[in-house]
Amino acid sequence: MRKQLKLLPSMLMLIGLFFAISVFAQNQKISGQVKDEKGLPVPFATIQEQGTKNAVTADDNGNFTINVKEGGHLIISAIGYGKVTVSASQASSITLTNQTGDLSEVVVTALGIKREKRMLNYTTQEVKGSALVDAKQENIVNGLSGKVAGVQITNSTGQPGSSSQIIIRGNSTLLGNNGALFVIDGIPMDNSEAGNPDGALGAGGTSNRGIDIDPNIIESVNVLKGAAATAIYGSSASRGAVIITTKNGKSGKSGKPTVSVSSSYTVSKALLPELQSTWAQGSGGRYVDGNNGQLGSASWGPEIDTLRVNGQPVPKHNQLKEFYRTGHVTDNNVSVSGSNDRSNYLASYSFLRNDGITPTTNYIRNAFFAKYDTKLGNKVNLTTQFNYIHADNNRTLDGNSLEAPLWTVLGSPISWNPKPSTRADGSQNIYRAARNNPYWLLENTGLLDKVDRIIPVVNLSYSPTSWLTITERLGGDMYYNTTDYHEAIGTVGSYPTGRVYNRAITYQQFNNDIIVDARKNFGSDFFGEILLGNNILTNFNDNKFDQGVGLGVPGFYNISNATTVTSSYSSYKNRKVGFYGQINTEYKKMLTLSLTGRYDGSSVLSVNNQFYPYGSVSAGFIFTEALGMSQNKIFNFGKIRAAYSVVGADNVAPYSLTNPYIQASVGNVTFPFAGQNGYLLTTTYGYPLKNETVKELEIGLETKFFDSRVSLDVTYFNKKSIDLLTSGVPIEPATGFTGASLNSGSMRNKGVEVTLGVTPIRTKDLTWNIGINYTKIKNDVLNLAPGITFLQFAGFTNPGIFAFANSPYGVIYGTHFKRNDGGRLLLDDDGYPQLADDLGPIGNVTPNWLGGLTSDLTYKNFTFSFVLDMKQGGQILNLDGHYLDFYGTSKVTENRNGTKVFNGIIESTGKENTAAVKTDQIFYQNLYSVTDETSVSDASFLKLRQVSLGYRLGSSILKNSFFKSIAINVTGTNFILHKNYFGADPEVSLNGSGNGQGLANFMTPTSKNFIVGLKATF
Repeated sequence: MRKQLKLLPSMLMLIGLFFAISVFAQNQKISGQVKDEKGLPVPFATIQEQGTKNAVTADDNGNFTINVKEGGHLIISAIGYGKVTVSASQASSITLTNQTGDLSEVVVTALGIKREKRMLNYTTQEVKGSALVDAKQENIVNGLSGKVAGVQITNSTGQPGSSSQIIIRGNSTLLGNNGALFVIDGIPMDNSEAGNPDGALGAGGTSNRGIDIDPNIIESVNVLKGAAATAIYGSSASRGAVIITTKNGKSGKSGKPTVSVSSSYTVSKALLPELQSTWAQGSGGRYVDGNNGQLGSASWGPEIDTLRVNGQPVPKHNQLKEFYRTGHVTDNNVSVSGSNDRSNYLASYSFLRNDGITPTTNYIRNAFFAKYDTKLGNKVNLTTQFNYIHADNNRTLDGNSLEAPLWTVLGSPISWNPKPSTRADGSQNIYRAARNNPYWLLENTGLLDKVDRIIPVVNLSYSPTSWLTITERLGGDMYYNTTDYHEAIGTVGSYPTGRVYNRAITYQQFNNDIIVDARKNFGSDFFGEILLGNNILTNFNDNKFDQGVGLGVPGFYNISNATTVTSSYSSYKNRKVGFYGQINTEYKKMLTLSLTGRYDGSSVLSVNNQFYPYGSVSAGFIFTEALGMSQNKIFNFGKIRAAYSVVGADNVAPYSLTNPYIQASVGNVTFPFAGQNGYLLTTTYGYPLKNETVKELEIGLETKFFDSRVSLDVTYFNKKSIDLLTSGVPIEPATGFTGASLNSGSMRNKGVEVTLGVTPIRTKDLTWNIGINYTKIKNDVLNLAPGITFLQFAGFTNPGIFAFANSPYGVIYGTHFKRNDGGRLLLDDDGYPQLADDLGPIGNVTPNWLGGLTSDLTYKNFTFSFVLDMKQGGQILNLDGHYLDFYGTSKVTENRNGTKVFNGIIESTGKENTAAVKTDQIFYQNLYSVTDETSVSDASFLKLRQVSLGYRLGSSILKNSFFKSIAINVTGTNFILHKNYFGADPEVSLNGSGNGQGLANFMTPTSKNFIVGLKATF
């Protein structure tokens, strides 16, 4: 008996072990991947064990792991796809068939997180990387033009390497940065413009840093418009975000690497304004011979067709056509990619060269990109990537300075021959005093802007379970930007003895995120996700500037050759720390709720106000699911959504709280002076600062009809910005300061965005997709700081671009004609308009609405596509009109012997005017040209942004070659179909990507472009 009792524990252990082995034998661990019929991953599919509540969710690459009973079956489902039931033993690779278009579409949102579009309770819009490549733009910002609702894009000038501004849902701050945040693979990147050291008004701009990104490496761009979409991203995204996702490596069917080579060649023709071509140099009808030493600034001379000098006719010159050349662009790319079941890689190199329409100008970009993604075991994934860019940009000056060639080109008489640029004695060949020969400027002045930039990213994710992922993401954005400029001895302007300057900017930004993301299905009806994270963002910015004036040796443009050298140095550091969280829930794939919270701390704000909380709440209801209409052939998808967000922003420069000493400048004396340096306390006082706040309500409706062949998305938003961080606000001089940095002012943007997608034809051989977008935004500056009536962004004291309370952002302000309360002209006794005694609003840069249309037609191996872009309303202050009307070279001055009856009232009598008055030299020089309102022009346009025809060689042709595919295309870009603007192209901005949009003055014209391209893979 005792012996049997001793054996009992051993027997119980064996029984338990047998039971455990039996149970284990009944369950098995299954891993697999869900794909669509094209072989692409289906993210976040539901994998459920048949007959049980055991279920898991696939990750964003369609991968899953689940424990099921031996011999069990799995049911795999995803919205927009048909359900599939498979044996657990056959679940390593599962293919789902798309049934309802793009309802299961996955988009990249804030923090680089992929989400199914149906779960988003705010509007976003995606542009594929291929569309950016097809746009044939050196700047990816321009590649988005006409494609996204709620977005306004403005190209600054026709110079190679020119900057572009992107504004999402209107300007939301007064003097701070209004541009959208750029993010590449989860890492914020700098898209600022350094600008010209001499200022935009007299020298034009430079490149915005978004131009550094090669479109060939982009998989997609997702535009996050509202604060609800960007709240988790932090204060930098309060003005919207552009989320760039780069490509991953892919293999061919054989598993071998894929090599892709593309090349395109562009011919560019300048878009030129119309000028008068009838009247020669002179005044009062008398000829001034600028070709033989006589000097005169105007073209109010005789008709050139009847003009004779020494019995010979005077040749007529088209100064614009003779000055600008045909531009040429070459764009080449080669990439190698590959993948297997555990890793993928991509390496890409691009070379772009744009030889601009202005002689001596060009933009050259070399871009290298490498990306490697691999699984380290079954639970760890590592992605590393590196982007290196080197760019050289040779420019001439734009703007209101004598060193800008276009000032002379536009103002010069048609009777003047500017070549050769110098006379026999070595002096400039000029037709008037106080001007430079434009060809002499090309030979003796120049600006070279260089940048070397690296953007490294490391992303490490660990998934201890199927529902939990921990991600560590570290990235940087670092560049070294130099700007070198020279003027030769003899330049007419501020530095006749010659000068050089060198600027060097060192920029470093480091970003680190750690993210814990838990997402799980609870049965087949309920899905929940909790995301927690921490972000640290650090910026370093050093700016060195050296200028030398008075060159000793002609033609030697080194600062050691200068008689007087001045230098400045500035260094800025700032840091931001954020803690964030988000909760997402979904019930029966039809009802969604999202809560977001973030707590930021910024070093640029006052100590007591450095930390500030904000967040958002949003909900969506797919009512077609509740009504059982998802398979309805007419109306298959309908969703209503609403979101409310409160987002903080630290939109102010570092050290705005301090009052440092700066290098002194008193009147016309700039220190150092006579060997003595001098410093003064800054004239801008730093008040205690807190964060700006943006409050936004967004309501939307999404619908799809006819098996998703028609889609309509309508969004209404109301966004109010308060406590705006404003630097340099004028204050009472008795304080000892002329300005202050403070929280002042508020602004509102409310509007409607509409996107319509139609597929009128979808057959085996023929597919036609049409996209239409429409945006209408009403902007109002609600108030400014107490006692402040205006803030200025660009231009002169008058005219210029300003902000006034109770007016839209960007008021054009200047001199104007007298009018009565009804707006009618008050004329003098002769019938001429009269210049008013005061200044006033004469226009506004904000458009009434924006629209775009895209069309893509595919027939067998042929493709035909085009993009239309339209802007209605808004004005431009084109100061070219002021000068050219005075000189007599503008088109309006061609009819100078005519008369006009002005529609108005004689002020002295109150009677309707019936008198005809002369529109001659006196009228244009003494009245018309000196009235600023005559320089205001309509900024509306209709452009054919892009039209392209392509052909892809069929597989039957290539089957015996080593090519996998060959495609050829011809493209045209930037054709103006309609405008009322009296200049060449209403899409211009002398202020570059800055806030002072709507100002033009002696700027390089844009061009229309003709492109042929070839792409081959093997």
